[in-house]
Amino acid sequence: MRQGILLVAALMCGSASAQIVNKCIGKGGAVHYYSGPCPAGYAQARTWEAKPEPPPTNDELWRRYHQRKKGEADSRYLSSLAGTTRARSGSGHYVHREGAKSPTRCEAAKAARESTLEAVGMRRTYELLQQLDANVREACR
Repeated sequence: MRQGILLVAALMCGSASAQIVNKCIGKGGAVHYYSGPCPAGYAQARTWEAKPEPPPTNDELWRRYHQRKKGEADSRYLSSLAGTTRARSGSGHYVHREGAKSPTRCEAAKAARESTLEAVGMRRTYELLQQLDANVREACR
């Protein structure tokens, strides 16, 4: 019974291992990549194991998150030093601050596009993207 379990576990581990990739050169120097042997008429130029990249660890995800947040904070700080800071409301639209210029029509259209894309997320359609880009193009003429 134990040997059967070990055999099944070994077979399952084998499916997650690296795959062989063959670089094949065809007629006219065309390069093709195959996971099996090169077809007839193709010269095999190179073979290697393609190991899948492991998913990032929780520590790595946190490191990336903190790095992004630090970059955003640095960007806000440098923008404030350069005098190019603009306040935004929670919806992503520019807000007029005392002593600050009001946003141009172009900037407002870009902010509206970003706000809409953020609200829609990955459910965006090609038609929506076209309409938003057309609005920005019209405003930025």
